[in-house]
Amino acid sequence: MAFLSVVLSAFVFGCGLAEAVAINNATDTCKEIARSISDSSRVIFPIQAASYADAISHWFLSSSDTPACVVKVASAEDVSVVLQIVGSSRTQFAVYSGGHASNPGFSSTKGVHISLEDLNHIYLSEDQRTVTVGFGAAWIDVYRYLEPYGLNVVGGRVIGPGVGGFTLGGGFSWKTNQHGLTVDTLKSLTVVLPNGTITTASNNHNQDLFFALKGGMNRFGIVTSGEFYTHQQPPRVYGGLRVYPPTSVQAVLNATVNFFYDNKDPRAGLITTLDAGSLEPTAMGIFFFDGPDKPPAFDEFDGIPAILDNVGEKTWTSFLASIPAYLVLNARGAFATVSTSEISASFLAAVQQEAEDIGRVAELHSGLTVSFDIEPFTDYGQHATESAYPHADSPLPLNLYFAWTNPAEDDWWHARMRQATERLKQVAIEEGIYKDTYTAYPNYALAGTTAEELYGQRNAARLRSIRNRIDPDRIMDLAGGFEL
Repeated sequence: MAFLSVVLSAFVFGCGLAEAVAINNATDTCKEIARSISDSSRVIFPIQAASYADAISHWFLSSSDTPACVVKVASAEDVSVVLQIVGSSRTQFAVYSGGHASNPGFSSTKGVHISLEDLNHIYLSEDQRTVTVGFGAAWIDVYRYLEPYGLNVVGGRVIGPGVGGFTLGGGFSWKTNQHGLTVDTLKSLTVVLPNGTITTASNNHNQDLFFALKGGMNRFGIVTSGEFYTHQQPPRVYGGLRVYPPTSVQAVLNATVNFFYDNKDPRAGLITTLDAGSLEPTAMGIFFFDGPDKPPAFDEFDGIPAILDNVGEKTWTSFLASIPAYLVLNARGAFATVSTSEISASFLAAVQQEAEDIGRVAELHSGLTVSFDIEPFTDYGQHATESAYPHADSPLPLNLYFAWTNPAEDDWWHARMRQATERLKQVAIEEGIYKDTYTAYPNYALAGTTAEELYGQRNAARLRSIRNRIDPDRIMDLAGGFEL
């Protein structure tokens, strides 16, 4: 708590007059919200140090900020009240689901921090074909709820992320090969529009809004819950983690290339990660098969020496628990991405070279983690629905995940990530494994990515048209996120 007090004191006494006035106005907005919302929701001020610090905590320290207050909303009606108040007062705000946003200011603010954490309800329909989930729930809660029914949904691949941000960004999943992205499995969404109106969006109602929210993130209102289609889940799956020493890296990359070209079973999934160090990169493999037995597609990996191996038969939730999803405390960090149509040996050689180049200088810039996640999906685009994020041609997103400790190094790391993605994109173009239609996957995209880079020219224009109709006063521009 001492650290929090120092941050708040430095903020109050070190800011300029204009910023101080803005925060005073935000505090007045917070007080108005506290007077206006129902007793089921609550407003937390900085003086309530423990609750406040917990409510603004993010996976990356660099994604947290010091808002004038936190509003923990417990109903769509209270979200409506809050949105009308911040809109009329032109107060900056943020919408927070699980705190996994890697870009500063995307789910944090110095204004009003709207937390969906208490919107964590989970209801299975009577026919068990759909489940309604509050957007403040975590995916692990959804999985634990559905497991006794032998059901599952297309959701997050680790236990931590919240349902809200993950879904609105697209949602690559261990079930994507079989069912598409998470947005492809939505039946409907409950949305509070910028003017405070509570409505639903689906294929039958507010179709344009439904399209916009499927990858369009937080630009069109605040989504409070979603109705997801369920599917049958085998009681046991095969999978887990293997960690490889530098001497095994080349064999792992070769096996990954062969897995991509040879595997035709949509139940099999793999993420191969290259982790750069000051010496040579190491590798990690996360294996998944939607059934209890090891598929032939994994055979080539069996003979590769590993230093850790927990791969085997598990329940779905124990499989997820076997995947490390934590960070060094207080790490700063970001994601970046580039997509390809194939995973070729030449492209992975370029990824390996980038890992080695950055790894050699990472410590000079307070680096903690330099990793590249390679994701060899099958033809999941066959399940694609009309979405803001285009994915019908099955782009394969490479995820760059870098973490460091020194705030003074933020610009260096962001610039180095952009440089890496540009270099790898050029390699992909030269290899003939890049398409002009490919865009940056929103959940992996670095701050500053343009709407055209996220959605393509056509979708970006359509999204702006939808935004102009439902948010003419640009209320959602008061919240952090990618600009349209």
